[in-house]
Amino acid sequence: MPTSKSTAICLGDLLANCDGEVTYEGCDATTSIRDVVVDSRVVKSGDAFVAVVGATNDAHRFVDTVREAGAAVVIAQRGRLESITGPHVWLDDTAAALPTIAANRFGHPAHKLRLAGITGTNGKTTTAHLVAGVLRHAASPHIRLGTTGNWVVDREDAAGFTTPFPLELQGLLADAVSRGAVTGVMEVSSHALEQGRAKPIVYAAVGLTSFSQDHLEFHPTMEAYLEAKCRLAREYLRADGIAVAAVDGQPAASRFLAAAASPQRWRASQGAVPDAEIRAHTIRDDGAGLRAQVDTPMGSLALASPLVGDFNLDNLLVTIGLSLGLGIDTNVIEDALPNLHGAPGRLERVRAAPDSPVVFVDYAHTPDAVQRAIAVVRGICRGQLFVVLGCGGDRDRSKRAVMGRVASTGADRFWATSDNPRTEDPEQIIDDMLADIDGEQRHKVVRCCDRGAAIADAIGTASSNDVVLIAGKGHEDYQVLGTQRIHFDDREHAIAALGRRSKKSGASA
Repeated sequence: MPTSKSTAICLGDLLANCDGEVTYEGCDATTSIRDVVVDSRVVKSGDAFVAVVGATNDAHRFVDTVREAGAAVVIAQRGRLESITGPHVWLDDTAAALPTIAANRFGHPAHKLRLAGITGTNGKTTTAHLVAGVLRHAASPHIRLGTTGNWVVDREDAAGFTTPFPLELQGLLADAVSRGAVTGVMEVSSHALEQGRAKPIVYAAVGLTSFSQDHLEFHPTMEAYLEAKCRLAREYLRADGIAVAAVDGQPAASRFLAAAASPQRWRASQGAVPDAEIRAHTIRDDGAGLRAQVDTPMGSLALASPLVGDFNLDNLLVTIGLSLGLGIDTNVIEDALPNLHGAPGRLERVRAAPDSPVVFVDYAHTPDAVQRAIAVVRGICRGQLFVVLGCGGDRDRSKRAVMGRVASTGADRFWATSDNPRTEDPEQIIDDMLADIDGEQRHKVVRCCDRGAAIADAIGTASSNDVVLIAGKGHEDYQVLGTQRIHFDDREHAIAALGRRSKKSGASA
């Protein structure tokens, strides 16, 4: 947890601008507290404990525990308890108030930063890394928050969530400001938008990379999922900010842009929308990288990137729009992009001997993302395309059969395996994946619940002209089996399999 904060704060300042009625009992607005915490296990003497009602836990159960630990004040939700002993404050909704409390605690660090926020089913992480790369090239000290880690000025730490929860988020921003950051970019997930985690941040630029089926274990419908995404443009964009969205084949993009709180609504197109504000033309993708001319409201630039595929061109166009929104000149963006490789585990090529198959590791874990990844690697495949794919447990079950069908249709051979099964039966997850695969495609399927064995078999079976796409986990270096988290990295397993293959080839020679 970042520690960039003042030594103490009074309750009145801490609770300023919280919605609803604030009722003090046994304390008042001048009462001083040491820190704010939501985890009863880390309460120290002098802290204010905010009791939040979560999806599976109600922290009001721990009020007596935090009192014993020395909490100076309990901030509770009206109606959750009949009474509380000791100094306390009643709020109408502690979860809704927490983002404001967190921002107050850390002095609203977002006010001192020019920030871009990115949402989208796929492409958030790649785009965040690309924007951060542009900021780095522009010599702009910055923060980047997202799935693969949190970069703060000059170091990166692991991230527990795509978008941190309020106290961690505001602490990270405060840490960045204290160390000289002036700009930043962050992924803003639909979960975070629905829960209001990023409030009261206001962004200079917001972007939508893509929209397709995912997270229906959290959002009740696709409409609700899209509406959560649109909140970024509606509620979090500065009045003079820029909203940008990739619009080709993406009807949801018009909804996102229409929701924008600013009239600067930029459509990013690869040519399907001739009058788009950001328009790529003279496009070339030869498998070694993308080239294009890009027209923008701030002038034209020549795009050159080592990334490949239409979806990465969408990400690059959104990156250009967001970078312009952060005040970066077109010539700086043009100079930066050729050296930026995006995020780890996003169509990341695993290096091997020249006579080995080409192996890619990718984070694709939605039907749309799997289909796009297959389309890209198919374009550079001289032989057969092998796909290794699983689906996560305790997540949206409705996408499993779709993903299995996409993989079996797009691949020459498809290893159906585990992802993070969590508390579900991994064999049942595979059953769900294979439920809609017809007889003509069944012969392509290799069922192997052990993900490591599936990777080894696919790479061992492939010839030097083949391509192996290992999809679903990307940068992750763990696997969740039941409630246990074990070390597991697709890249390490691929390297080991390629090594065994190379040794076997050498022994045969």
